Amino acid sequence: MSEDDAAPGPAADDVAVSTPSRGRHRRQGIGFVRGALIVIAAVMWPFALIAGWTLQSTAATSDGEPTEVIVATWMRDNHAEWAVAGLETLYYRYIERPAIGGTPQISADITAEDAADVEGVVERVVEPVASPSALPTMTAAASPTASSPSATPSAIPTVAHLDPPATLISPVLEPEPKEGEWQPVGSLVDGLPAVYVARVRADNVHTSYYATAMWIDTTLAKAMFIPGYEEPAGGPNPFNGALPQDLWPVVLANFNGAFRLGDSMGGYAYDGDEVARLVDGKGTTVVYRDGTIKVGKWGRDFTLTTDMMAVRQNLNLIVDHGESTVTSASDNVVWGATTDKESLAWRAAIGQRADGSIVYVGSPFLSAQGLADTLVRAGVQEAMVLDMNNWWTAGFYFRHKADGTPLCRKLEPMIPEGCDRFLRPYKRDSFQFLARGAVSR
Repeated sequence: MSEDDAAPGPAADDVAVSTPSRGRHRRQGIGFVRGALIVIAAVMWPFALIAGWTLQSTAATSDGEPTEVIVATWMRDNHAEWAVAGLETLYYRYIERPAIGGTPQISADITAEDAADVEGVVERVVEPVASPSALPTMTAAASPTASSPSATPSAIPTVAHLDPPATLISPVLEPEPKEGEWQPVGSLVDGLPAVYVARVRADNVHTSYYATAMWIDTTLAKAMFIPGYEEPAGGPNPFNGALPQDLWPVVLANFNGAFRLGDSMGGYAYDGDEVARLVDGKGTTVVYRDGTIKVGKWGRDFTLTTDMMAVRQNLNLIVDHGESTVTSASDNVVWGATTDKESLAWRAAIGQRADGSIVYVGSPFLSAQGLADTLVRAGVQEAMVLDMNNWWTAGFYFRHKADGTPLCRKLEPMIPEGCDRFLRPYKRDSFQFLARGAVSR
């Protein structure tokens, strides 16, 4: 049979060819992804449930902190400090960026803030607080409230006190009125100011912001350390984080304590109990049983003794022998592990001058270098870093009504929350300063 006689077959175009369906593949892909998500959800939901429960627990124990502070605390509690540090760096770099140049929006003159709401405040006298047997170097001045025209010089009572530091030198060429001047504030002790406040620019670049410093005369004021009801963790908590109410009539000033104990790179002791091992070489603030306070380096300036009521450590000294230990702007991370050299944040420190007086600095938009430089200009010999960021850095001083009710003033107007933070039960530790003598307006 010839090819022409062969049975006709289907034309090439008519041959049925089996090809995969694109729609069927797409449906199979979607099904795989959906299945994978279901598996992931099944595995992850217990972790999400636990995370939600622990976050809710953290929120339930808050002292009114904003959401971002609660979340950051929860992350630190769950070993995610690295993530918090990264987020805070982004925040200070791109959101809360400090202005360059300009002039401050608040006044360096403290008079109006100190005199606010003083109607009805009258002079009063209370029983003196017991003084220590040994005091720092001091000068004696005639009391402005005790003498009569007929009194002989030998009969004129004198009050031991310290002189405030010299005016802080501003790094800007044209300082604002009252900038750098130490101004007496708050209630008097034996007729003399025990607390002074000054505002000064920390550097000549970010000139829109003041660093606010508070100087405390330690011959007129005694120190008291109040552990928070959560921090320092694991230690005695005799006051539930609050200053006892019977001491409110003699409180002159208070301010925030140090980092959470687990972040401090140091130890802690209270009332003879070494809660966390004290570390040689770390910045240390010691409050003695008689109300004396000292700032220095553990192992060089201190060893544990029975007359120490509280020993709080935090990082390395930021000022030592009167000099800044911040060697470069990039050292910011050494003093808080939060920011890089271009970021400024709320920072605080406690420093001590050679005469024993205390200087506290706590303000926004401070670099580690700016903080240290301000302390050095105030004559501080040793200084220890305290807690940082805009919820934990807070300092206050007080006037009093005739009935002893304290009237609080914020060192920085931008401090969130009320003035009674360190009077009522509080989760973090605080340093309190109480009058050694009679308190008056």
